Amino acid sequence: MRPGNTTADGSVAVVLDAYRLVSIESTIAPAPADGDDWLVYTISQGTNVVTGYRRGTRASVTYEVERIVEAFNDRLMVRPRVNRWTGKPVAPNPRGLLPNAR
Repeated sequence: MRPGNTTADGSVAVVLDAYRLVSIESTIAPAPADGDDWLVYTISQGTNVVTGYRRGTRASVTYEVERIVEAFNDRLMVRPRVNRWTGKPVAPNPRGLLPNAR
């Protein structure tokens, strides 16, 4: 996460580094598994690194891991809070309290 530019309303925009697929390579089966069709993949986001193992062809594993990367990046998207009945934006709670807390 990096600080970004100031927006028109004076708030600071935050720029998030997207997740990206770094590598997919052949590897030996992780214990206690067997087989010779295992691949190890690496996904990164800035300094965060995710390493995982998948079994299959390079094409099938690449497809599956690209779906994982898309899902990670979808979770980074910040969506504005909207009242589900009125459809209007919800004002932030300035005191950080639950709606019915006093």
